[in-house]
Amino acid sequence: MENTGLIGDILALLGVFFLGFVAGVLFAPVQRLLAGVVRGPKVLVKGAQAVSTRLLEALSSAEDRIDNSRVSQSLTNAVTGVLTIGLRQAEAAFREGREAFDRGDYGTARRRLSLALLWDQRVELAPMHISAHLKLGMLDENKGDFAEAKKHYQRAAQLDPNNTEAAARLGIVHFRLKENGAALFQLQRALELDPSNLDTHYSLYTVYRQAGMEKEALEQLRIIKAGESADKLVELFARHGAEHFRLEAYVEAAADYELALQLMPQSLPLYLALGDLYYLMKQPRTAVETWCRGLWEGYSEALAERVQTVANEADNVWEIITLVRDCTERHPQDGRYGLLLSRLLHLVGAEEERVVRLEAAARVSAPPVAALMELGELYAQAGDAERASQCYRNGLMAVRGQQEVFCCRVCGNVSSENQQRCFRCGNWRTFESRVRAGCEKRSTVPLDLLERASNVRHRLGSTWSRIKGLLPSAAPHSREEDKPV
Repeated sequence: MENTGLIGDILALLGVFFLGFVAGVLFAPVQRLLAGVVRGPKVLVKGAQAVSTRLLEALSSAEDRIDNSRVSQSLTNAVTGVLTIGLRQAEAAFREGREAFDRGDYGTARRRLSLALLWDQRVELAPMHISAHLKLGMLDENKGDFAEAKKHYQRAAQLDPNNTEAAARLGIVHFRLKENGAALFQLQRALELDPSNLDTHYSLYTVYRQAGMEKEALEQLRIIKAGESADKLVELFARHGAEHFRLEAYVEAAADYELALQLMPQSLPLYLALGDLYYLMKQPRTAVETWCRGLWEGYSEALAERVQTVANEADNVWEIITLVRDCTERHPQDGRYGLLLSRLLHLVGAEEERVVRLEAAARVSAPPVAALMELGELYAQAGDAERASQCYRNGLMAVRGQQEVFCCRVCGNVSSENQQRCFRCGNWRTFESRVRAGCEKRSTVPLDLLERASNVRHRLGSTWSRIKGLLPSAAPHSREEDKPV
């Protein structure tokens, strides 16, 4: 038993000794491992700094070789291209959208402008955003979505608080949404930014007028008219009239065109648009009166077509005939009025007066071809073949007179083809595009008369040369003889 206890104590001592030995052997490596783990990040950072320093030194030493090989520029361009790809896509989309907007392709314009805003969500291209929002707002206005238009204009005003157009358009949209207080505020703010802007003054005048503030509206109109030329004011009123027309604000558009006509009553396109507005407002009689006001000033095929169309549907055509008859009496030398009147007379069965009007239209200096043809048909139906044939011949001559030809401005030579040199007079670049009737009136001197005059001039020159050779030579005068006694 004692021996067994002794052996156990010896084994225990040996185990402790072995553990102490193992611990002593492994202590140094474990200590270094723990120290490395603690100091590892610092060492890594210092290592990275050392590597970057050596890399920069290497790049600096090789700078000349890199520049010569243009690697530096290529790397720079590549990095720049990656970083700015979104901005370049935004600029390209905006450019395409703006071009589509200018040419009237509004669907494409909306898609491309919206895409441009999407590419530049960080608003690094602020001027592009302002312009895009203004155009998108106008597109929404055109389709009557004033709520969406207001959002775009508000965004444009946020990006540029001093943008006059954004403030003015925002005021107009508030007005369309029946928000008159906000509309007046925005328009007055736009005037503070640009007091001389006529469009803003006119928009404010429109708001005042529609809100029943007559005194303020008249004051704005007085400001607009002060110091401005009639042409500029007409252009302003007509432009706003066209915009209101497009937005189907017919009452406002009619008021705009009436203002323009007060300053320029001879403008036929204004009568055309104003009459169309009244017709769309279910006022055909007022529309015909407006178109006839235009015909009173001058003939327009578009005005005549509208009068004829409404007359075909009217219950009382005689009222229209009376208006057109007054215009015909004012312009007796323009056969087109007589032609229009004859067609209206045909609607009511007044054939005798119709023939009289057509004959009068056929006798003017430049008779309408249609008048000659219709008169010829009437003669043919009545069995008057001779006068019918004469009308048809006159019609063919009128068609020939309206043919486009090239006329020499020196001698009146007429050719169906443009030429560098006139064969008759020998002059260069003298041909002008004209109608044949105008060339025949211009060429007042016949060609044979010109040729005879040229021959006479040559004969007189040769005769004078022969006579001059037969005359004795004059004796020279001395200076003494020239002196006074």
